[in-house]
This record gives sequence, C-alpha cells and structure tokens, in this order.
Amino acid sequence: MVERDDAAAEAPQGYSIRVASRLTGVSSDTLRMWERRYGFPKPLRNESQVRVYTDADIERLVLIARALKAGYRSGEVIHRGSEELRSLLVASAQAEAETDRRTPTVESLMNLLVLDDPDGLRDELRRSVALLGPKQFLTDVAAPLVEQVGVAWAAGRIAIRHEHLMSEVLSSRLRLLLSAYDGRASAPVVLLATLSDEQHGLGLDMVALYLALEGATPRILGVNTPPDQIAEAAVALSADVVGLSISEASDLALTEAHVRRFLSSLPTRLEVWVGGKNARKLNSRDPRVRQVVTWQDMDEAVARLRNAGSRA
Repeated sequence: MVERDDAAAEAPQGYSIRVASRLTGVSSDTLRMWERRYGFPKPLRNESQVRVYTDADIERLVLIARALKAGYRSGEVIHRGSEELRSLLVASAQAEAETDRRTPTVESLMNLLVLDDPDGLRDELRRSVALLGPKQFLTDVAAPLVEQVGVAWAAGRIAIRHEHLMSEVLSSRLRLLLSAYDGRASAPVVLLATLSDEQHGLGLDMVALYLALEGATPRILGVNTPPDQIAEAAVALSADVVGLSISEASDLALTEAHVRRFLSSLPTRLEVWVGGKNARKLNSRDPRVRQVVTWQDMDEAVARLRNAGSRA
C-alpha cells in the first residue's frame, strides 16, 4: 500500500497533449513535430507512456504561439526561454505601435496599388484620415496621390486599371467623409461640374470635401454635363458659384467654346471658378471667371465671397 502511494506521488503530473493543445492554441501535430525537430517541448511520460506537459511547458508554449502570431518563425523562437520570449513580445508590440502611428505615404499607397491590393489601399487611406484629419489628408495625401498616379500612368509604370482602381477607392473614401456634412447649408453654395466630354470627376470629390470643411456648401452635378444644363442647375440650386474642373486631357478650344456658351446662359451675379491642370491655360476675359487652382486660392475665394456677403 505504501509502495503504491509512493509510485503515485512520483508519477508525472500535468496535461495531456489534447489539453495542452487547447490551452496553447498549438495543434497536437505541431507539438509532436516541434518535439522531433527542435527537442521542445519535451514532455514527460506517465506509466502508460502518454505525453504529459507541465505548467512551465504550457507557459512557454503560449508565449511561442504569441510570437508566431507577431510574425516570427518557429525556428527563431522555439529555443528561447519564457523571460526572453516576454522581452521579445514587448519589443515587437512597441515596434507595431510605432508602425501604426506612422502616416501612410504616397509611396506606400502606390505600392499597394501596383500590388493590386484594394483592401490594403482602402485600409491605409482610412488610417491616413484618422491620423491626419480630413483636411490634411486631402492636401498631403489624396491630392499628391492623384498627381503621382497620373505621372506613373503617363510613364507607363502602371496600367489604366490601376488608375481606375485608385479613383474608385479614393472617391468612395471622399464621398464617405463628405456624407458627414449632409444637411448642412451655409454660404457660399458652390455647384461643381465638368463640361461636355470631360470625364474626370475625382477632382470634384476632393474640392467638394474641402469646401465642406471650410463651411461652404458643395453641390456635385457631375461630369460630362452640357453647358446649358450647368447654367440651369446653378439657378435651380441657388448657387453662388459654379466650379468647373478642366483636366489636362481636355480640348482647350472646345472647352473655351463651352465656357462662352455657358457664360451667356449664366446669371451675371454668379462667379465661375475654374480649376484643374488646364485651368491656367483657359483663355477667358469674362470678369466672372476666376482661376482657383490651389487650396490657398480656394481659401481666399471663399473668404472673399463671405466678406462680400457680410457687407451686402
């Protein structure tokens, strides 16, 4: 009887491989493979020669599993002790936090675009907004990204599908941000459109959000709009300004003809702001036409209209 009690006291105490797997999140097959390949874990054996894992084994395996999730390979961490693994995980968490604080760059966003990773691009744009705020996101990330995509496409470094993908993902993000200002109305009211045969509308989305952030009221009419329809919409929507985007791909002679036709139908009280790559090349002597090409131009134009309205 005494001998049986002594044998029971000496029998290894711990956890079966099935329980160890459940506690650590490491499969039984992986535990056996690590034992053969690395010599750890090295469980004890009970009288039935069944593997028995100790509390120390479980603790170390949990830390190894966490290190694997942090991106380490099994061969890099399997031989490390518990304290060393804890230090490694702390350093890894600090590095990850530092990475999360780092604002996405135009270069990093372009890399995601080239890799055909719309989900990654979408996530990085969202993170950029969270880190910078909508206005700085527009001026420091969105606008330079659009510029860089145009340069890369012209140089043949990306395909047209990449340009379309970026436009779709970025436009969705801009429209989502703009939706936060739905229902707010304050002067000036700016109707945004492109003329006939002008298909590039991403600039309208960026300008609309910038205007909303400045407290103005944007109304996006859209792309490829006949001049007379723009004039009618300006009246119907009580606009103070019509904003026209003129891209680098526009036919200047045709655009100038459209603008002349458009101005002839527009009430004289309304201003026309022209922006985009070819805005400075537009030849118009009508005093209502103003070039609003930079963000600073827009700040000054909005402030000027507000001051004029307060004096009226």
